[in-house]
Amino acid sequence: MSRSAEPNNRIHGQSASDSRERRTLVRVLLLGVPLAAAIFCLLPNVGPVFRLFNTPSTAMAPTLRLGGYFVVSRASYGLSRYSFDWFELPIEGRTPALAPRRGDVVVFRLPSDLATFYAKRVIGLPGDRVQMRGGRLAINGNLVAREATESVKDPFGEKGEVATYVERLPEGVSYRIIERDGDEGFLDTTDEFQVPPGHLFMMGDNRDNSTDSRLSTEKHGVGLVPIELVLGRVVASL
Repeated sequence: MSRSAEPNNRIHGQSASDSRERRTLVRVLLLGVPLAAAIFCLLPNVGPVFRLFNTPSTAMAPTLRLGGYFVVSRASYGLSRYSFDWFELPIEGRTPALAPRRGDVVVFRLPSDLATFYAKRVIGLPGDRVQMRGGRLAINGNLVAREATESVKDPFGEKGEVATYVERLPEGVSYRIIERDGDEGFLDTTDEFQVPPGHLFMMGDNRDNSTDSRLSTEKHGVGLVPIELVLGRVVASL
């Protein structure tokens, strides 16, 4: 009797072991697959959410330093047909219909060359009137609050110390700007710009060393930027 029972015990033991292994495998798959998918989605330049950029100029100094890296989130304002390099999504506008806020630092495709990306700060929203008056930013006819702060070394390397200010937008967003040429730079006094529907007015924080919406595309500037050309918001600098 004992000899005939031995093979059955082995079969039952093997069956129980196989069952435990299957349950373990299922648990690993249930946990591992979503985790792997999440890691894939969140990896910069690999997944669909984050993208890593290098800072090639001083136009956004002191916020973004020359030669540094920063991370952009495509999820900040939804997707547009221009959100990816290798194909266009079959959508109009943005899905979901989210828009940048005044003061956000964003990356967008240059309207005159969609393969080129710029990083700038959103200054004017649709319907806004934007103007520079002797180095002072005016939005909808009102000067934006500005307070002098300590000088910094010229990020462009041509001068010694340069003036910086803390600019505070109507919504309370504040950030530092650089005025390399004081308040008499080439673009420190402009006409008033009316931002049309579906567009944004962009400016660099290094005001006297930034090609931005103060110059039209005809003058080799950025011009007014369609919202659908915005890739996403800068969420971290490295």
